[in-house]
Amino acid sequence: MNKISLPYADNAKVVIITIAVNLGVVFIFFWPDGVTFSGVIQDSLSSAVIVTAIIMIFIYSRMKKMRDMGLIPGQVPESRFMQKLPKNPFALGIVFAIMFGAATTGINALVIWFFEMPGMAFVPWMIYKLIYTTILGIKVTEFCIFRYVQPDWAKAKAPAMKEEAGEDQAPVKDPLPKVGMFKEIYGSVTGNLAMNIIIGTALGGVVIGANNEVIVYPTTVQGIPITGLVFGFLFGTLVTNGVLKAMKETILATGPDMTLGLSSDKRFTWMPKSQLALTCLVCVFVMAISSVALWAIMMLFGISVMNFYQFTIFITIYATAISKPLSFILVKRCMQPTYIHYILKKAKPL
Repeated sequence: MNKISLPYADNAKVVIITIAVNLGVVFIFFWPDGVTFSGVIQDSLSSAVIVTAIIMIFIYSRMKKMRDMGLIPGQVPESRFMQKLPKNPFALGIVFAIMFGAATTGINALVIWFFEMPGMAFVPWMIYKLIYTTILGIKVTEFCIFRYVQPDWAKAKAPAMKEEAGEDQAPVKDPLPKVGMFKEIYGSVTGNLAMNIIIGTALGGVVIGANNEVIVYPTTVQGIPITGLVFGFLFGTLVTNGVLKAMKETILATGPDMTLGLSSDKRFTWMPKSQLALTCLVCVFVMAISSVALWAIMMLFGISVMNFYQFTIFITIYATAISKPLSFILVKRCMQPTYIHYILKKAKPL
């Protein structure tokens, strides 16, 4: 019998198909002139419909096959909201197309309006669409799976189901937004507001006037590389210290048993063990990447200047995008047996 699993890890094929179809639409309808604001609205709606239709066909057939074979886990997060949605894939596809169409259109329109872009040239639009259709495809997949693991559908016409996911089954993720997520977004934005004021004060972009009024100068494409260097230093320091602190607590709480089953990975063992040296390495890396990436993004999308609020949102999105891969690398470094032994040895009393 072929191994069948919940398609979180093996959904790359269907996501790639949706991306390829949508990029084809870009070449057919937007080559070579790019897109206008109204074109963004129309394309967002059509992309949501295309992505939902392709993914719904794939996911429903997979989930139905799993249900018939009794491979859907019995222990899943239950949602009353999801169970009120249609079971029929065609009806559910319409609901999701409307829901994701409204969300995608609203977000894309807000981005274009907020950054004062009347439209996009072909290459920036193609890259932007590649990014947003990838995210859209992943979220639609998660929602489709979450609907069809709910007991009102999963237990109908199904043999005895597994109580827990096995090795061949990925954990079922609840994709519905949580209150904590909005708190994290709020904290990230307000944190970057403070960081921007600090960076601006250090670089002369924020000036205290004669009557204690605060004057914030806009961020220009010429000055963004310096801003990227300062941001990279602060961001690299904060993320590295936060991850290393959390991992140290985990290692000390678990002890030598944490190395059981672990093997060394040369991609990470070369990195320093010392917190200071590792922090310096990460800061240099993030500073170099940020000084180039921030400038390249502004140039790509034709943004020559951003006001304080635009830059705050811009840097928040950028920080969010790089924080996950950076945290992943740091966690992998801390999970190397040599690093675990290093932390345990340092913690031993003399």
